[in-house]
Amino acid sequence: MAEQPFYSIYDKLITGKDDVIGMLAYSIYKQHKIEFVEDFKRKKGKCPEDSNFEYFIMSSVTPSQLKKYRESARAILSENVAAAVQDELLRIDIDFQKSIDSVVKRHTDDVEKVVEKHAISNLKTIGLNIASSFLFSILLVIVFIFGFTTESGLRTKTKAVIETIHESQAVHPVDSTSIH
Repeated sequence: MAEQPFYSIYDKLITGKDDVIGMLAYSIYKQHKIEFVEDFKRKKGKCPEDSNFEYFIMSSVTPSQLKKYRESARAILSENVAAAVQDELLRIDIDFQKSIDSVVKRHTDDVEKVVEKHAISNLKTIGLNIASSFLFSILLVIVFIFGFTTESGLRTKTKAVIETIHESQAVHPVDSTSIH
């Protein structure tokens, strides 16, 4: 008598060979049945007989109970799929971050090498500029000193230029009205 309802529950929960939710729902039903047997043993001190299973099976095949088995199966499957997807996303995220870190490190190393190379050449350029400025300053000082110590020195030439300007102004006075 217990055999017929067993197949009936199987057929009601599992609709085809690819019905994963139905198979999981049937596993939940079997777990429920094991709990019934253990509870019966604890309360009665013996295993249930076929007549005891009859009431359990009758309550298990109601449309609402079959729906609960399938809903529980769907929830378990959803949780497991969500957990698997979450794990995979985490793995992908870690792999992606490692890839990004690798690319950044490689480019950072390249940039550091270029900066080092140009830093050395920039220091050379700065040093050459300082040296040339120093040499130019020394040359200017030498020319300045040489100009003051010779007979045709800077003072003499400056004085001559100023006298020439004064003389030309005295000979050709500037008309202030013609400027405007």
